[in-house]
Amino acid sequence: MDTSPSLGRRLLLYLYGMPNIAGCVLALGGLGLFFGGVIAAYWWAIVLGLYLAGAIGWPRNHLAETAEHAKLAPETLVQQLGELVTQVGKGLPKEAVDVLRNIEHTLQELLPRLHEMRERGSLTPQSAFVVTQTVRRYLPDTLAGYLRLPAMYARMQKLPGGKTAAQTLIEQLHLLDESLQKIAHDAFAGDAEALLVNGDFLKQKFSRKLAFELA
Repeated sequence: MDTSPSLGRRLLLYLYGMPNIAGCVLALGGLGLFFGGVIAAYWWAIVLGLYLAGAIGWPRNHLAETAEHAKLAPETLVQQLGELVTQVGKGLPKEAVDVLRNIEHTLQELLPRLHEMRERGSLTPQSAFVVTQTVRRYLPDTLAGYLRLPAMYARMQKLPGGKTAAQTLIEQLHLLDESLQKIAHDAFAGDAEALLVNGDFLKQKFSRKLAFELA
């Protein structure tokens, strides 16, 4: 199935993009020079050249590529996750960054203990898979999909369904955040229950020992 955007959508993305905006600003400056009498002959070529200079010369946004192609090695997932969030956060809405920081905090709690919790049985293999895939795939893909869009388009243009890309991103990040928090709660609740069971065992053991010594 072809998922590439239609010609109309590609045109809309370009119109909202900073290269087009920069080109338009420079072209308007050229028109100002023309109407001010500074330039006359070949004014249209000068205006066109100014537009192209702005459109072509505007630096491209590589945040999407940073998110999409992030190489996250298992032994350094926590550190690399923090670096990824810092790098791409400047291209996201503030609310999205806040949710992303919550996700980062939960993953920082889970990732270093992942193998140990699986060995103890407090974390199921399915939950461990979700955690690692969130870092390696779900989160980078979600961020890259948003960061490919021009900032103005993402914040202002309604998508099918009536929401902007920014609102959609925030919803998706909330979904990841809630899923990870549930996994963390279940895993740590299992550890807490095991601690209580061990406490009961110790009480019974040493109560019997003390009773035997006093007899």
